[in-house]
Amino acid sequence: MGNAPQTYRGVILSSREYKEKDRVIRFLTKDDGLLDIYVKGTGKLNSSNAFTSVPFMLCDITAAPSHGYLYFRTGAIIESNSRIMNDLDTITSASHFSDLLSDISGQSENSSEAYELAVYSFYNLSKNPDKWELYTAAFNWRVLSMLGFTVVYSVTNDTGSVIEDNNYYYLSISGGEICSGKKSGYEYFRLSGVAVKALNYIATCDIQNLYGIKGSEGLAESLKDFTLRYLSYQFDKDYKSRFSF
Repeated sequence: MGNAPQTYRGVILSSREYKEKDRVIRFLTKDDGLLDIYVKGTGKLNSSNAFTSVPFMLCDITAAPSHGYLYFRTGAIIESNSRIMNDLDTITSASHFSDLLSDISGQSENSSEAYELAVYSFYNLSKNPDKWELYTAAFNWRVLSMLGFTVVYSVTNDTGSVIEDNNYYYLSISGGEICSGKKSGYEYFRLSGVAVKALNYIATCDIQNLYGIKGSEGLAESLKDFTLRYLSYQFDKDYKSRFSF
């Protein structure tokens, strides 16, 4: 009680320098949401705390409150997700995951679901780095679905026809409209019926199966581009520029 240390399990979303040899980590937990934890001495030679400088890991961390802040005491790595750091594409994707998770986890009612999504997302990205585009799309659409910004596309709005794999459709980034007839302008994005059905799967599947989704490189790229544009519009924030290589 009071100032007694407490152990938290969570994912390190980011780690920033604080003073000369210390850091502050942003730590996403299931029950306590986002925590900022101060870690002393990470810059010292052979520091046992140095692992906290590396984001995207699942860890157990024991921290104690002092003067309104949480200070790191001890910690252990549960899953390092180390392969993320081997490639610029996966680093970019994981950094995007972290930013978006920080944005949505400020609301306590989302923290448990956001934590679960974080654990699966970083783990699968580390295990299958070549699928970063498809996983980015799945992550984006699942976040939007969690927050109620998506619909399940069953029939087209203009003709009432069911979605067919080999047809192409125009989806609005401002809402749930899908049309079989051509639509022009930035608001509309052209996707195949296969891609539309993939969005439906991402929105409704059990989270354990989220990254079992499969698709061609072309499908992955189109889904990534659509979900980034949709996400940027709904949140009024540019999530696309990070991926402009």
